[in-house]
Amino acid sequence: MKTLYLLITLTQNGAGDVNSSFVNTETLELCQQKAMMVEAVFKGSNIPVIESSCIKSKLQFSEFGHALNSRDIQNYYLIWFDEETASIVVMPDWKTCMQQKNISTQSRLYCSSSIQSVQ
Repeated sequence: MKTLYLLITLTQNGAGDVNSSFVNTETLELCQQKAMMVEAVFKGSNIPVIESSCIKSKLQFSEFGHALNSRDIQNYYLIWFDEETASIVVMPDWKTCMQQKNISTQSRLYCSSSIQSVQ
C-alpha cells in the first residue's frame, strides 16, 4: 500500500466538542496547501481550529462532508499528536472515547467525532 499524507484538522463546535476532518493527499506539499485552504475556510466561518497537521499515513478516509445534524456523526476517534506524528484510534462510541481520554496523562490527546470513516 502506498504511503500518502494525511491532513488531520480538529475543530471545536459551539458545544465545545471536538470534530475531526481528514484529507488524503499524494505529497507533503499538497497536504500543506490543503491545510492552509481548510484552515482559512474554518476560520472564515468562526470555527476554532485546535490542531492541524500533515502526517505520513496509510490510512484512507471517506470524502469530507457536513453533518446536517448530530445523528449524521457515527465515527469517533481518539487522536494523539506529538511533534512529528499522530495516532488515530477508532472508538466504538463517544462515551468510550471520553473514558479513554480521561484516564490518559498524554497532552494533545483528543476525543473527536466525524462523519468520515476509515476506508
